[in-house]
Amino acid sequence: MKFLFIYPPSRVMDIGPTKSVSVGGHVPPLGILYLSKMLENHGYEAEVIDFNSEELNKEKLQNRIRSADVVGMSLFSGEMVQENTGKIAQIVRETDPDIPLIVGGPHCCYYPDTALIDHNADISVKREADCTIVPIAEAIQGKRELSTIPGIYYREGDQIKQTKPAEQIKDLDKLPFPARHLVEKYEYGYMSGVKFSIGKATSMMTSRGCPHKCRFCGLHYITQSYRMRSVENITQEVQEIADQGYNTLIIVDDNFLQQKKKAQEIMEYIIKNKIDIRIWIENARIDSVDRVLYEKMRDAGVESIYYGIESGTQEVLDYYNKRITLSMIREAVNLSKEMGFYTNGSFIIGAPIESRKHIQKTIKFAKSLPLDAVFFYDFQYLIGSPIWDEAVKEGKITPDQFIVYSDSRKNLGNFTPEELKKFLSNAFISYYVNPKLWVRELAEAISKKDFRLIKIGLNIFSPM
Repeated sequence: MKFLFIYPPSRVMDIGPTKSVSVGGHVPPLGILYLSKMLENHGYEAEVIDFNSEELNKEKLQNRIRSADVVGMSLFSGEMVQENTGKIAQIVRETDPDIPLIVGGPHCCYYPDTALIDHNADISVKREADCTIVPIAEAIQGKRELSTIPGIYYREGDQIKQTKPAEQIKDLDKLPFPARHLVEKYEYGYMSGVKFSIGKATSMMTSRGCPHKCRFCGLHYITQSYRMRSVENITQEVQEIADQGYNTLIIVDDNFLQQKKKAQEIMEYIIKNKIDIRIWIENARIDSVDRVLYEKMRDAGVESIYYGIESGTQEVLDYYNKRITLSMIREAVNLSKEMGFYTNGSFIIGAPIESRKHIQKTIKFAKSLPLDAVFFYDFQYLIGSPIWDEAVKEGKITPDQFIVYSDSRKNLGNFTPEELKKFLSNAFISYYVNPKLWVRELAEAISKKDFRLIKIGLNIFSPM
């Protein structure tokens, strides 16, 4: 039996005042690759389509649906993504009305029943599907009943039924390594439409979840608790990745540097075994700073690090429950630059308590940091986050609204969405239309003989 897994196109992110650049082609869809490996280990066949890395061609998709026995699709919350997945589900049903369609992913964690209905699917998997996918395959073959599989919603006639909740995977070491061979046809490592990685790129996850509880984050509802793989298990996968010829490794944990000792042991393994690979750390907290660890990271090949900074005012940081200070932010960014890392940071504009003065201070603070790239985002009430929960209890938003923008007209902030868009545009221009920034970046590019960031900048500002 053959499974066809579909990863939908990501939303287009407005990263500047003049041009929108797709975030596609950055990293492989690890969740789907884990499920594929589980199936392959039990004698099933899997194929993966990543529509962040290839155009959505209806005829080509239909041909691949016809060659499969089951279709699975990842679902994410967000209007554009939901529109995309809705169209894909429609194509699936037009092509083969009877083929089993399984949906899973973050959106199914929040709305497992409506996700099933909206996509005319047969089965919806709530939360982690690693240990669920093989039992589902067996049920489709008639070897067991769907009612015996924990953590799913499924159709039975005209009814939608729910099984008991699935137990969370506690020992991540028991999971097989992702089936990366299924996406070798794609090229990853793109940033803002520019190939940023050196050579062949892939990603890995060494933990799931995050122990911190920032008020704007809904991650805890999905992952429930923080779990980390053992150093031995992680380094085995790093070695496999190196042996498979990858040149760039993108670590996509929600908080990779949370356990500094383990992170240091991983870096020491890479150094000791002379593994020649470039490493990107996609998510790091400011309070992860440790000179000894960062020196190990530099020696192991860490090339890029991304911080969620969020604000340039202490009052807003405290409101978010970030548990960091402005001085800690400066220390982290300065140390990262001292190590030679490409250092990126993100800021959120429009928190419910945020004033015009707060926003101005954040933009000024961002410009004062030696960051190579800065991303400004407008504040959103995200389903599952403490701020979202509070707004629902207060009747400001309804439980079916999974992403709600800050809006003074709805008592959800101090500015309208239109005003916030102007703030974002001004922040972007103020940061990037800055001669000092480009002189610094050009000098660094010449020193490193590496002009990738300059190319990204030119791509962003090129005419549409």
